[in-house]
Amino acid sequence: MQKEKPVSHKYFMGQLVHATAAHFADRTSGTYEIIRLMPEDSTGELGYRIRETVRGTQRAVGESEIRPVDGDQAIRGR
Repeated sequence: MQKEKPVSHKYFMGQLVHATAAHFADRTSGTYEIIRLMPEDSTGELGYRIRETVRGTQRAVGESEIRPVDGDQAIRGR
């Protein structure tokens, strides 16, 4: 029997990120905070729930659709 490798998110709760996906092209200038770690989708990609820090708009994204804010040291413990 083959063991499954543990799933590990690249980003963490409270971390600030930018959305980079093409379908966010008109809305990627803002900064988002990761508010929830989501399980893998049907393609095996890990997901996140993010909230725009100014307007509060929330969306679900895959790990490949976000990148960290430069120099972000995270806001742990929120």
